[in-house]
Amino acid sequence: MTRDQAKEFIRASLAEVLSKNLGDLDDNTHLVTDGVVDSLDLMNFLLHLETRIGTKLKSVDESFTDFRVGTLADLVVSEVGA
Repeated sequence: MTRDQAKEFIRASLAEVLSKNLGDLDDNTHLVTDGVVDSLDLMNFLLHLETRIGTKLKSVDESFTDFRVGTLADLVVSEVGA
């Protein structure tokens, strides 16, 4: 999987969870601190993303806090593989 594909999966998963215009999301967009999602939306988003990619993101646990789009895309690529 490419990084661009991972970012498309992230955008599609966010679109499934949110009923608002996502606007521009770049690599530095932090889903929580930039107000894209709240805590409940975040859990739903992660569920949709993991379903879409077919695996659990092992790096994302209760201590994970770096919910920037670029970081998540890198995690998806590294955990799903090519």
